[in-house]
Amino acid sequence: MKAVWARCLLFCFASGAAILFGCCGAISAQSSPPAGKSDSTPTPAALEQDFFTAIREGNAKKVLSFVPEHGVDLGPQTQHATRAEVERQFLAHRGLYCKLFDSSCIDAPINLDNSARACSYRELLTQSKKVHTAASAMTRNGVQQAVLVARIENDRCPNGKLIDFIFNLEADGWKLFSIP
Repeated sequence: MKAVWARCLLFCFASGAAILFGCCGAISAQSSPPAGKSDSTPTPAALEQDFFTAIREGNAKKVLSFVPEHGVDLGPQTQHATRAEVERQFLAHRGLYCKLFDSSCIDAPINLDNSARACSYRELLTQSKKVHTAASAMTRNGVQQAVLVARIENDRCPNGKLIDFIFNLEADGWKLFSIP
């Protein structure tokens, strides 16, 4: 599982950097939808707008709608959380809720070398000097995926200079596969 995550993370950083730095001609590949998928499925660019808006607005209900019933992988250690676990964290305002929406409840170790506190993705997306977002699409092992990336310039927050989210296209639309 770690090898899969490492490859996925490597792709995210490589594709995210290529997109954000202008090395790719198109932000998302357009093709006919896979069998069983609707023509009304949002493009990766539309998903980018919708998802990052939900985080900027603190719309936990909207973000939860992207979490599939079978769950999502969280963090660099790929800890799997079911949708019910994610929902409990959102309701209790802890864990993933804090990381996504509320800097004040992030439980991070104190780093004596750095007095800056960890910031939520919402704070990074709304309170940073510069924020660049991008989306790309690919098919991996027969699964259509979208990678959403945000590159952030923020001197107050030590975390999150590059944030990426991976989505899989499922029968009912784009669903989160992993959250950093």
